[in-house]
Amino acid sequence: MPKNSDSVAALIEDWHRERPDLDPSSLGIVGRMARLSAHITRRAEQWLAPLGLSWESFSLIVTLRRAGAPYQLRPGELLQVSLLTSGAITNRIDRVEQQALVVRLRDPNDRRGVIVQLTPEGLELADRAIALHFAQLEALLAPLSKNENEIAARVLGKLLSSLEQGAPGDR
Repeated sequence: MPKNSDSVAALIEDWHRERPDLDPSSLGIVGRMARLSAHITRRAEQWLAPLGLSWESFSLIVTLRRAGAPYQLRPGELLQVSLLTSGAITNRIDRVEQQALVVRLRDPNDRRGVIVQLTPEGLELADRAIALHFAQLEALLAPLSKNENEIAARVLGKLLSSLEQGAPGDR
């Protein structure tokens, strides 16, 4: 790999120079994952903006779409099965509801609870948005071969599974 081929390579070089007693190789992996995540989220915001969607509103409507007919979940379920964080889920639902992409229904099993359901307009937009999103992600991964994509997915899946189950450093 050429010297300073990406921003994280420069950080690693700096740490090799400043602290040769430490192995910064883990920074090479984790730092690149963090930078990739930030780049991808920024780019997703750009390709979703013409559809009138932010990353959060996109994540919410496509999570409901992925749930299958009748395209509804409780707010807690939305958090469990989406890429959203718990911060301000009510506000996110409010914003998407203001766009007429979802409605809140009374939960028949909990008189204080609500169910969030895609509207027909939300369903149509979710289908358009996810098709665009998948196409853009495929374009982002174009520098990798099919085999490299499969290896990356397998290795990252193994790491994610380990972290989701509680890595040794969490105990």
